[in-house]
Amino acid sequence: MHEVQNRLEAEREELDWLLNSGVLGRSSNLTRMLVYVCEKHFLDQDDQINEHGIATEALGRRSDFDPQSDTIVRVVAHALRKRLQEVYQTVGIDRPVHMMIPSGRYVPSFIHRSDTPALDEPGEPSADASASQEGLANVGTAPLARLPWESPRWLVPAASAVALTLLLGLVLFLHRNTTKPQATPVKDSAAALPEPKNTIRALLGTGRQPYTDHSGFPWAPGKYCSSGDSITVQPRKIAGTEDPYLYLGGVRGIAHCIFPLSQGVYEIHFHFAETTDLPSATSPAFLSINAEPGIKFDVVDQAGGSGIATSLVLTGVRPQKDGTIHLDFTSDVSLLNAVEILPSDAGSLLPVRITASPTSITDSTNKVWLSDRYYLGGRRGQFPDLTKTSRKDIYSYNRVGHFRYDIPVVPLGRYRVTLYFSEPWFGKQNLGIGGAGSRVFDVSCNGNMILKNFDIMAEGGSNPVVKSFDNVQATAQGRIELSFIPEVNYPLVNAIEVLAEPAR
Repeated sequence: MHEVQNRLEAEREELDWLLNSGVLGRSSNLTRMLVYVCEKHFLDQDDQINEHGIATEALGRRSDFDPQSDTIVRVVAHALRKRLQEVYQTVGIDRPVHMMIPSGRYVPSFIHRSDTPALDEPGEPSADASASQEGLANVGTAPLARLPWESPRWLVPAASAVALTLLLGLVLFLHRNTTKPQATPVKDSAAALPEPKNTIRALLGTGRQPYTDHSGFPWAPGKYCSSGDSITVQPRKIAGTEDPYLYLGGVRGIAHCIFPLSQGVYEIHFHFAETTDLPSATSPAFLSINAEPGIKFDVVDQAGGSGIATSLVLTGVRPQKDGTIHLDFTSDVSLLNAVEILPSDAGSLLPVRITASPTSITDSTNKVWLSDRYYLGGRRGQFPDLTKTSRKDIYSYNRVGHFRYDIPVVPLGRYRVTLYFSEPWFGKQNLGIGGAGSRVFDVSCNGNMILKNFDIMAEGGSNPVVKSFDNVQATAQGRIELSFIPEVNYPLVNAIEVLAEPAR
């Protein structure tokens, strides 16, 4: 009886160490699940540890939790198993007790190293130890000869070096983020979901205020996400957008979001901008919609650097039978800042129409052109006499300089890309200086030259010039990449349109 009590105390001490040492990282979901399953185990209630109990009692799900449409327990359990394995391969390698969550189960197992033969003792392991080693998935507190993640003594110095590196990295990370984004565990809000809509523009993270973007669209703080960590980002410049406020908050860790929507087909835009100062390519983000296979997304790589807005687009998404779209988001570093869900009857990409204007423009055919976005480099220009006239169309402003656009679309989809140009400076119709040959530039699309030595005035004079390119295939990363390269003076463009090609 005394020995059993000692083992129980050692197991509780190991749980305390895991919770207080920082080795589990910043995910509140991992600690919630770990505490729940361990406390049940300590109370000899292993038979009560199941997916529904973990979801509703530890992770804040409603009593009508459906594991078929909500994968949060499996996602968190997978992350917890992986984290525990990493801990006991590195900083916890010499701990007197090792903890694991066997694959396919949620009941914790505690492995007492005192039960195993010394690693440098001669002789063969006992029969009991060998039998225990054959199936870790069924191990409770039975003795083992050597755990799969335990290393021979000659590996201990190497493991110690790795552990020291990890600890230094953790200290550096905490130091860098002391005065930067502030994290707050997301409270369970599933019970307060609003009525189903057919359009959602949600700002994620704490402290967000309602916001109207430069295209005139309203965004609202979302009560859509539970679990994970809610982050506030201090005001800063975000490149590639007219609306940096969209990126001054978000969620990270392991978050589950539920969006109530009317039945139909939707297009979803996930908005990101890396606002930490960690080295590039630290950790990708993973997204899963309605328990479908996950999508990997590297925010820094896709945007081309930190502090740059970027987006991921999914099309043809339908709500599940419960009238909601479920999102699982996992990232140790990058934030998911905002989510935009738009109705799309056809299931293909909605038209993308961008003008260099700081506001949206509705043209004479009642088509809406969004304010400038997805750009990197260059600056905004306008017609010199714009302030003296009532002119406001897609040619009123331009992006000028050495710049590029990375427009998010469906990977490997086929598109019609149209570029709109009008010369604002040269020629008699403007300032009366220069003419053909005064502005010459190249344009490439996804690495292929589509305009060479292009001269707006040579082709159109005082009239706008429109150039269309059919059957343009998006990159495997889901981008239409347009680069504007100077030859004589600076390139410019007034507007860009991307339309999905009809299915063949």
